[in-house]
Amino acid sequence: MQDILFSTLPIFLITLIGSIIKRKWLVSEEFWRGLEKLSYFLLFPALLFNYISTADLKSVSLFKLILGLIISTSIISIALIIHRRHTNGDKIQFTSIFQGSIRYNNYIFFSVSNALFDAFGLTIVAVISSYMIVFTNLLSILVFASFISNEKNEKHHGLNFVILSLKLILTNPLIISSILGFIFNYAEIELNLGVQKTISSFSDSALAIGMLNVGASLKFVAYRKYYRQILFTSLIKLVLLPIVTFIVLWLMSINDLERSIGILYSCIPCASTAYALSRQLGGDPESMASIITFMTIFSVVSLSILMYILG
Repeated sequence: MQDILFSTLPIFLITLIGSIIKRKWLVSEEFWRGLEKLSYFLLFPALLFNYISTADLKSVSLFKLILGLIISTSIISIALIIHRRHTNGDKIQFTSIFQGSIRYNNYIFFSVSNALFDAFGLTIVAVISSYMIVFTNLLSILVFASFISNEKNEKHHGLNFVILSLKLILTNPLIISSILGFIFNYAEIELNLGVQKTISSFSDSALAIGMLNVGASLKFVAYRKYYRQILFTSLIKLVLLPIVTFIVLWLMSINDLERSIGILYSCIPCASTAYALSRQLGGDPESMASIITFMTIFSVVSLSILMYILG
């Protein structure tokens, strides 16, 4: 476990440095918004395209792994919906709990994978991400459509809500770059060496800048009324989902590297983009921001422990 902790600790230290820089040195919101856009629209899409376009997409075990992750995420999603109906909890708060329980931070996923696995492992991570980005976004949008009341967010329902939802998915640069990667891979299109090296250079810089952005986006404020949601969601995402994932992958006879990557995926805290979706679709951005921040902090310990036990 010590080896796992020492391998992943630098990643979280970079996150902490990003948070300190944002609060003590480069305090300009405009600077960090620009850096976030650079990372989201150029650097990370380049990383996804770089790995997916050269991946071995004929691997049966790879698609078994993706299916296993979809099944485990679906089990948690259904359990959360059943729990909310039995407890009759607040619908708006539920959207934050739901996103926090099933969404994952791509930057942390890639950065930790880069520390723990080899280049082949990162190829598997890229393919997993391309599918799970679409799947978790779709689930989140469906929950917003189902649980946010018409009275509070009338403009987000009906045809307008469908159009907005489709726009959020179809204009997502990570999804677009993944689709392009698949096209280039299946069509066996080879890029010019100069273009390939340019994309690789962008790809190499994506992780460090991405982790600094993760740290800068953390909001270390938690109102007392959100404590229960933070703890409940963190328990579901950082403990229950990894256990369910381990059982599903074991039942599907997925072992070795694929299983370790699948377990790691399930241990990753929620993405900061969940905050943006909550704000756009009428959720509770404050509770979402608190969940993301404290879940990221908790994951420093939980990830190492669970990877040691399950991975």
